[in-house]
Order: sequence, then C-alpha cells, then structure tokens
Amino acid sequence: MRKNRKITLLILPLLIAYLFQATQYARAPVKYGYYIVYAKNADIALLAGEDLSPEDGEPLLRNSTSQTGLYNLSLGRWAPGYRINYTSAFKIRNNEAFAVILTCLNFSSSSTGTEYLAIYIKNGTEWVAAWLGSETWSPASGNQLNSSNYIYLAANGGEAVVKIAIRIPEANVGLNQTSYSLKYGGTMYLWFTSTY
Repeated sequence: MRKNRKITLLILPLLIAYLFQATQYARAPVKYGYYIVYAKNADIALLAGEDLSPEDGEPLLRNSTSQTGLYNLSLGRWAPGYRINYTSAFKIRNNEAFAVILTCLNFSSSSTGTEYLAIYIKNGTEWVAAWLGSETWSPASGNQLNSSNYIYLAANGGEAVVKIAIRIPEANVGLNQTSYSLKYGGTMYLWFTSTY
C-alpha cells in the first residue's frame, strides 16, 4: 500500500504541471498556412518533406483544393512564446533536362505572419538562409540566398530540402480576450533560372 502512495505522490505533481501548462496556452492559437505557387512553364516539383503537421499528422506540404497549381503549407497552430523547427518541411526537385538555380524566395505583399518565419534551403551540405523574417535569425549576414549565393538543382532529379523555423514572441502578437486566435497566410514565391 505504501508503494502505491509513493508512486501516486510522485505522479501527482507531474499531472498538475501538465494540466496547468495545457490550460496556460489553450486560448492563444496562431495558425500558419502559406500557399506556394507552382513553377509555371518549368518541370520543378515540390514534394512533401518528412515533417508532419501537428494538426492532423499529414505532411506539411499538400495540394491546394481551391486552385490547381498551388500547394498549401500547413504549419500548425501555435501559441505566443513558441519556437518551432521543421527540419524537412518540403523538398524542391528539378525534373528538367538541364540544371536550374533558385535565386530568390519571397512572399506576396498581402502575406501575414512572415516576420515570425525563417526559411533555410540545403545547398549540398550547407544551409542557405532564404528568408529571415524581421527577428535576428542566424546568419545575420553572409550565407543568404541571392543571385550569387544560390541553390543549385542538378538536371533530372536534383533536390533541395527546405527547413522552416517559427518564432512567436511572448507579447504583441495582437491577441486578447475578444481576439484569441489569428490566422496567418499568404503566398510564397520561389524564383528559378536556368544555368545556361
């Protein structure tokens, strides 16, 4: 009997801490859902990565049901103060018969919540910063995507992995008792050019 009491007394604080934490953030979800525009007139494929959405256990990247040629990137619901890292959010594959380079990644002017995002793309063995939001993300300068520091995708199947980090600040995200949920979204553009 004493052994059961000891186990109960050990588990009880953990249970109380879990319940407190679960209710602490229950009223402040922030939904991220960006659209990625498919590359027109090019044989560039966007593939689901290995990371899964916390909402439904499906891949983060999925076909958009509202418009042909678009993909939806579902990054989940998160509360203020969260730090999330998707190390394989999606992959970019070049199916062209010639090599291409990715020189730019940006968002439409109507996109929201992009200041909380950092996007890195793997170029061989190193990560190149493609989008750094408005916070101080690593690297602050240097290894960032541009026309001279680009992502090379070899012909007939060259791939690059895309990593996405989310940092939501503790305060000043626009939530209160009457507006306890925000949905961020928009369109992400990937810019490619051939190497010849």
